[in-house]
Amino acid sequence: MTTKHPSKEECLQILKEYNTPPHVIGHCRSVAAVACRLGEALNEQGGTIAAPVSVITTLKCRREEDARREYYRQAEGENERYPSRLFDLEVVQAAGLLHDMARVEENHWDVAADFCAARGLEEEAKIIRVHMMYEFTNDADHLTEIDLVCLGDRLTLEDRYVGIDERMDYIIQKAERMGNFAAKPRILAKKEQTKVLLRAIEARVGSLDALMEGLIYD
Repeated sequence: MTTKHPSKEECLQILKEYNTPPHVIGHCRSVAAVACRLGEALNEQGGTIAAPVSVITTLKCRREEDARREYYRQAEGENERYPSRLFDLEVVQAAGLLHDMARVEENHWDVAADFCAARGLEEEAKIIRVHMMYEFTNDADHLTEIDLVCLGDRLTLEDRYVGIDERMDYIIQKAERMGNFAAKPRILAKKEQTKVLLRAIEARVGSLDALMEGLIYD
């Protein structure tokens, strides 16, 4: 690799060699594009004061608030704050492009994460491993590259940006087609949780629908 993270072209080659289906590649392109557009807009507003992915040591699909502290502390002391920094859009793009590379396999998040970790893509692996059940912060000033990729995934329906309502409605319909009617309250609760964060983000960058208008998923 010529950079710290694989380029778009290198990621697309990885997907091709992995035999990721074309429609999944289209989805991955869309998620990466949405996540990067959001990151660019937030960078114009000062970026973030959360820990970079490279120093996050405890990353789980977590619901307890204690585990979230890793995002907000310096390595040497919990009371120190990270200085303002810009999002690393190289890792956002790479993780977005590779996050569903193994979607047709069981536990595809772990399969893809293990594949990336074995090739030295540790930060991409951290993001990919949690993208299915990631719990967002409500603080738009403490977002990480993980949040950007996972938001890109939640705002995208296959190969285009659709917003949280259409995306979650699709997930509910899919669950009900499979006979899982009990999933609806949980999905709606997750949608409302995500909307809290989206409103906080829009307070910084304006309407997400307007931001994503004309987005090219190349």
